[in-house]
Parts: sequence; C-alpha cells; structure tokens
Amino acid sequence: MFHGYSNEFNTFPMDGFEPIDDTVPPDDMRVPLLTLPPLARQFFVPELTDKPQNPIMDTLKRALELKSTPLLFKFPRELESLAVDTSLDSRPQKSSSEFWRDALTRNLGIRNKALSWDRLRPSHPSQASSTGFLSEQDDLVFAAARYHTNLRLRDPTIDMMYVTQSNIFNALKMTVLGTSSVYFTWNSATERFVQAGVEDKTGYILIDGKDEVVSQSLISRFITIGTLLRRLETFLTSLRARSARYGPTVHAYAHALATIIAHLRQLLAKCLPVNDPLFPQSTLTGVWKHSEIYEETFVALAELYGRDEQKIPEEYPTFDPSPVTLLSSIYSHLERHIERQSPRTIIAIFAFMLTHVSHDYLQQISRSVGYGTDSVKKSSRGRSEALNRNSFEDEDEEHEEDIFDILERVGETFPEFFPRRLLDILPAAQKSLILLERAQPDHPMLQRTMTQGTIQWFWTESLIEAAWKGYYPGGRSETADEFNGRLPPSVKDSNVDQELAIFRIFDMEPGANSATSTALAKTQTMIQSLQSFVDVFPISLPSITPTLSHLTSLVLAPLVDHASTLSAALLAIFLTPSSSTQDTLNFEAHLTLLRSYLLLTSPPFKSRLAAALFSDKTAGEVDNKAHGVAIRSLRRRPSSKKTTCDENPAEQQRAWAVGLAPSLLERETWPPVGADLSYFLRTVIVDSIDDGWSGISEECEKGENVKSRVLEEAEYRLGFAIRDLPTGSGRDKWLNPLSIEALDFLYMDYKPPAALEVLITPDILSKYKRVFAFILRLMRVEHAVTSLFRMTRSPTQPLFPTLTPSRKALFYFRFVAQSFVSNFSAYVFDTVISGNFNPFLTRLSMHGKDENESEVNASFSDVFALAKSHSALLDDILTACLLRSGQRAVGEVLRSALELILEFTVIAGQLYRGRVAEYEAATLLEDISKKFFSRVTTLTKVLRGLADKNGLSERTMLLQGSMPGAETPRKPTGGADALYHLLIRLDLGEYWMASRQ
Repeated sequence: MFHGYSNEFNTFPMDGFEPIDDTVPPDDMRVPLLTLPPLARQFFVPELTDKPQNPIMDTLKRALELKSTPLLFKFPRELESLAVDTSLDSRPQKSSSEFWRDALTRNLGIRNKALSWDRLRPSHPSQASSTGFLSEQDDLVFAAARYHTNLRLRDPTIDMMYVTQSNIFNALKMTVLGTSSVYFTWNSATERFVQAGVEDKTGYILIDGKDEVVSQSLISRFITIGTLLRRLETFLTSLRARSARYGPTVHAYAHALATIIAHLRQLLAKCLPVNDPLFPQSTLTGVWKHSEIYEETFVALAELYGRDEQKIPEEYPTFDPSPVTLLSSIYSHLERHIERQSPRTIIAIFAFMLTHVSHDYLQQISRSVGYGTDSVKKSSRGRSEALNRNSFEDEDEEHEEDIFDILERVGETFPEFFPRRLLDILPAAQKSLILLERAQPDHPMLQRTMTQGTIQWFWTESLIEAAWKGYYPGGRSETADEFNGRLPPSVKDSNVDQELAIFRIFDMEPGANSATSTALAKTQTMIQSLQSFVDVFPISLPSITPTLSHLTSLVLAPLVDHASTLSAALLAIFLTPSSSTQDTLNFEAHLTLLRSYLLLTSPPFKSRLAAALFSDKTAGEVDNKAHGVAIRSLRRRPSSKKTTCDENPAEQQRAWAVGLAPSLLERETWPPVGADLSYFLRTVIVDSIDDGWSGISEECEKGENVKSRVLEEAEYRLGFAIRDLPTGSGRDKWLNPLSIEALDFLYMDYKPPAALEVLITPDILSKYKRVFAFILRLMRVEHAVTSLFRMTRSPTQPLFPTLTPSRKALFYFRFVAQSFVSNFSAYVFDTVISGNFNPFLTRLSMHGKDENESEVNASFSDVFALAKSHSALLDDILTACLLRSGQRAVGEVLRSALELILEFTVIAGQLYRGRVAEYEAATLLEDISKKFFSRVTTLTKVLRGLADKNGLSERTMLLQGSMPGAETPRKPTGGADALYHLLIRLDLGEYWMASRQ
C-alpha cells in the first residue's frame, strides 16, 4: 500500500531511511487523500492574573493537584491504538504507584524481551536483562544496534571489521613484537603497520561493544609500539651492515640498540600484567595500561634515532657515523629526560646506552693523552733517543714525518658534554704527548705503566660517593660490590683474573657445554646486564652531583688532572735549564741565539755583518781592516794607495751605491750571489760565535761551567740564504743597488731541533726574517749618513763651493737626517727589541717560581700557549716597527723618509765624484729635503694621533735606553704602546709640530 503526501508536508526529515521512489500507482489503486489532522500544542503558558503572586502558596497548590491526579503513562497519539490492551477492561484499575511497584518487583523471566533481527543469530544472548538501555546490553547487541542506526558504518568506502576482545588481543600481541597478524600487516613503503585487506578503503576495527573512536584509541598504542619496534629493527639491520667501516663506536652503538630491543621484546612477550594488583583480570584495558611505559620508551628511542611515528621514510635524517655526534646526541637526550623527570626505566636505558657506546671513545681519548696505558713504543722511543743525542746529524740523515703534519691530524672536535676545562687542555695534551715522545722518550710519564684504571661512567650512589673521595672504579666490568670491597687502604688488581677468565672452558669436564660460548647465551647475558643495570639505577642523582653535567665533570676529572700534568711535564722540559752537555731543548738558549743573530743584538755579529755588507767610506777609499780580507784575498789586492776617480774610468762610469760595501759591486751584477759572498757570510757567523762565546754562555748557563750544547750547534743552525723575490713593474727595486730594498734578497735562517719546532714555527721564523730585513735597511741608511759626513768633513773641498745657501741646507739636512736615523735606530734596538724581548726572557726564567708579581710571573699552561706568547712577542715588535699589514699607510711614510735620506746621500755622492753639476745637485737636494721634512711631519702627526687615540700620552712612560746603566723595566713596552716612545724620540720638543703649524 502506498501513501501519498501533499506538497505541504513533503519536507519531513527522512534521516535514517532510504528515499521512497516517486512511483505513480495505477488508477484502480488510488485512494482519496485525506487531510492530516493539525498538530496540537503540547504546552501552553497560562495568562497571568492581575493580582499579587504568592510562589509559596502556588507551589503547595500544585503539589496537592499532583497528588490527586493519577500518574498514567501518556503515549503519543499515533501509538495509542497499539498500546490498548483489551484485557484491561476486565481488570481492576490500579493506581500509578502500584503500577510502577509491580513493574519493579515482577518476575521478568529468563529470556531477554528486547526484539530485533539480531535476535535470530544463535550467539544472541537470551538471558534477561535488568535494564532497558541498549548501551547496557551485551556488547554484540549494542554493536548491532549501532550498526543499524549509524549510516556511516554502511559507507562502501569504509571497511568495518567487528572483532572480539580475545581475537584482537592475540593479533595485537603479535603486532607489538613487530610481526604481521591477521588484522595488521607491515607496509614496507611507509614503514608502519596498517589494517589488513583494506587496500584503498578506510578501515576501522571495532572491538566488541565499542565504537570506532574508543577502539582506535585502544589499538593505537599497540600499533605505535609495533611500528617503532620494527623501524628500529630496520635501522639496526642497515647499521650492522656498515658498522665495521665506521669503527668501534658505531659498532657499540648498534650493539647497545640490539640489546635494548631484545630486552624490550622479552618484556612485551609477557604482555599480561599477571601479578599486577591493579589489574587482576587480563583485560584489554589492563594490557593497554600496562603497555604505557613501553610506548614511552619506544617513542624516546625513535626520537633519538630520528624514526618518529609521524615521519615517513623520506624524512629520516641522514645517519652521521661520527663518534662525537653520536655521543653528543645520546647525552643530550639523556639530559633532557632527566630534566623532564621521565620514568626511571627510560633514563636508565639511555644511561646504559651512553655507558657502553662511549666506552671505546673514552679509552681512545685516554690513550691519546697516555692515561692508563704505556703510551711509548720501542720503535718511536729509539727514533726519539737518536734525535735527542745527536739531533742535528740525524735530522739530515733520517727523513722523518713533519711534526706539523702529525699535529694537524690530532682532532680538536669533542662531544659537547666534555667540561669546558677539559676542552681547553685536551687538544694541547694530545699534542704534548707526541712532542714528549720526541723530546724525552725516557720521561717517567712515558716509562711507567699507569695504574689509574679506565675512564667510565658510574651511576649508583655508592660509586659516585667513592669517586668524590678520589677512588674510581678500575675496570669496565667491575660491579659496585667488587669496588666497595677494594676501597682504601687496600686496592686489588683483578686484571689477571679477568684475562684468565676466557680459559675457564678448559677447566670443565668432558662433554660439558659452556653456555657462554654461544651467541644466544652472550645476547642473553647482555640482556641480563641491561636488566640489572635498570634495576639498580637510582631514581635520582645524589645531592653531590645533582645534575648530569656535575656527574660528567666527576667522571672525567682524572682525565683533566692527567692532561694538565702531561702538558706541564712537556713545558718543564723546555723551560727548565739542564747542566747536561746533551741538553739541546733549552728554549731560553734558543731565544737568545735568535735575538742575537736574527735581531742583530749581538755586537760581534752586528759589527762583522756591517763590515761585510756596508761601508761608510767615501768613493776611492779602501778598507784595510782585517775582517775585509776574507773575500778580497781571493782576488788581486789593489794598491793601498788612494786612487782618485779620474784614475779609474770604469769606476767613474759606475754609480756609487752609498752605504754598501764596494766588494759587493765588484761583479757589476746585482744581487751579488756567488761563492765569495756565501763563504764570507759563513765566516761572519763562525767568527762572531767564537768572539761572543763567553758573553752568550754566561747568559745561558745557570750556575754550571759547562758549554751549552745549543751554543755548540749554533753555527750549524744559523745560516744565510737568498730568497726569490718577485719581479715586474714596481716590484723589482731589489735589483737596483741604489734602492733601499737592495738587500731584501738576503735573509738569515735558523733550524731549530725537531722537538722545538712547535715553539719556533715557520710562521714565527718568517716574522724574525721580516725584522731582519728591516734592520738591514736601517743599517744601510745609517752607513749612508755616515758616508755623507765623510764627504762633507773637508773644509777645503766642500760639496757646494760656490752655492753657500745650498751648502748650509746640506749641513742642516745632514744634522736632521742623522738625528732621525740615530733616534729611530736606538728606538728599534733599545725600546722595541730589548724592551719586549728581555721581559719575555725574564718571564721564562721565572716560570714555576713563587714570585709576588703575578703580572709578570703568569705561568704558561702548555707549550702551545708558550708558542702563542712567542708569536705575540714578534707581533709586538713588528707593530712597534710599523711593519704590520694593517699599518701599511704609516709604514710607507716611514719607509719613504728613510728612502729619501738614502737618495739624498746618493746624489751627494754623485756630486762628490763630479758626476753631477753643482747647480743640478742643489735643485735635487732641495726637492728631496722638502719631501723628507714633509714625510717626517706627517709621521709625527700620525704618531701623535695614535697616542691621543689610545691614551698613551696620559700614561707614565719610561724611555728605555735613554739612561745608560738604568735597570730595564720588567714590563714589556708592547707594540702599539711603544709608538709613544718613538714620538718622544723624534719630536721631544714638538719641533715638527711647530713647523707644521
């Protein structure tokens, strides 16, 4: 039968039903459409009367009316006919109270009265229920009712699967172990467990009596555990395939992860909290609650390895096999969990991982500084002994690897949890061990076998308190009970028993099986070790090490102390004077040689070198001093009679390089390289060492009348050499003997012992050579000014016989130039070199001594700090001489002033030899004088500006060298600070300042 509806009522909601097709019935089946009755109002609000309201009385009246009215259940009008019971007419009427009382106490029978199609299935429960709510019925009954009322569950794109609690529990037990089950399978593309058989649909698994939200909430925890476990196993498989190439730290990293996974898998296999009093029954909710700690553990491990559940395989981070990165990552995660107060199990697992993964790395760091092992091998010892006994000869005969190449291979990157003090001294200590093996292989720190034990982590309160008192665990496998039994005063050495433990298998009876020989037993042993580690792990760190950083400092404290001792031992070898004739490592003696020769502070060497390279004689004069015989004896000695310029036409045509020795120009080529120059310069070194032996030996010897081995080898370590300088436009001035750069091709080299190369580096030697070249330029100008005095000393033959003003200007320039050069030379040797070098030597001699003036007696932490101080000393000297690259502008002004003086003397020499007319020379000399005065004025102006900028003029400065016999100040003059001394020497009366104004 079909029912028709008018258009007026065709908008009734049809939720829950399929729409009715608009089928038109035949004419014979049509019935007239009746108008539906109107809907009556279900309530009304009575009109208020116009009188005062009395709520109390109205409430009492309403209560009386309710008592007098029977309470009958009112059915809707549509159901009144269905609810009419014809038998009620013959039954006596009951009051409402009796009706509900009978309904409560009547017997419902033994069968369920709920009527539905689901009742036809055999498994439908037939037992009567005491409630009428479907949600309180059997789980399957409620699930069937939800299925018929929720249309979304019948969506073809949604795949619903109804499972019982026992079935889903068995499936989830396999899933948490990382194995596919009938309901969940592993998707290798996304690396996660997905619902089986769903394909492109959206799948839901509904547990008995629970909707998809509750079911998914219960299942998600187990899916997360299984997914993360499987991801970690996949990562472990790929890591094991590469761990052999990455070294022991990565291998330990993989082994620790395998142990943790095996341990957690064993705990998950038990799954049911049988002995848990909170969950006496093995329900799914109980297992879900019991698995919470495992989910947190796997989430923490996945975060460490970058395998979070939300990430897809393409988002996994690239694995970095560096031990520093691995250990820093583990430490940072452990520290984060300690700060968050995560469960003790998670903290213990991360501590276990840090302990085992860092073991090999900590031993490697310990060996790199000689801690706990005998770090000296016989091969390296023999090589180092030869270097110490006859260092110079063996350095030539035997080619050894460059010490700087060895030191560069020493890593300077360490885990971030290393204390700051250890990071500061560890690189220096590692390099100090290499240098100590080369410098003194028989040193006590290298000969004896260390008994400090090994650096390892400890976590229990008893071990931490013992370490706080200075007693550290001695081995990796030592337990807390064994360690407590060996506390002072007695200390046991169990290394022998541990080494013989591997031979216990031979003590067993024939046919007996050693369980420890199988890989499975070893894995089980590691799992038991992890379980024991977790069981004894404290809930919190003790009060003496409240944070992980404090514990780290305590664990690494022995390594810090040993590194400091090692660096101090090497430093003492270089700074402690020795009376032995085989001592070649006295750093102070080597510095004395460098100062005497490369900085030309030795009077015998400076005078002989000046005689070899320079001359203050006028043209035509012959120097017959004894030190000039060496080179000229190889040629025909010219007549001692003074020859004039007119008697030697070749000499007249050749330019006179004022200030240079005439012997350097005999070949008529520049630079004058050859065997003559090499022989003569070598003679200068040998003769100056012999002449100045007593003075230097007194400075180097400390209370012993034994010649220092350093002085014996000085003539072999010092030597002159010729460098290749660039050529081209504006860069070939060194090819002109008239230029101030004429001697830049010549430099002096020094070859220190191999063990001292770290203190006298090639970079430091290059700074010495720059100062040496600068001093040669200064000495050239000094001798040129002296030659100018010789040229103008004759009152009967003046350079300007007819031009009196030019002659007076010449005398004035001669005085100013001589004053400028002499003051600047005294400044270089007295203020710059002596003022910086002498306090540094004093500081070396006072190292380790108890002095009140800590400002000067600042001890060096290691040899590398000493090398930095040595380099800083040369930097100050270069700065004070205006030779640094940052002082190029003002340094060019100084160089130009010196060059103008040399150019002035060259023109005066040409005038002296008659090569230039008097009036031409007057004009040239006048131009040079103006330029020189301008350069000096600019120089003093710049120096005044630097002094005012740095506040040097307000300080109390002591002029070194101005008072003969005065005690040299122990405070170094410095670099930029010394420029104020130069300003005072050049412009004490502010002459140049007044002339500028």
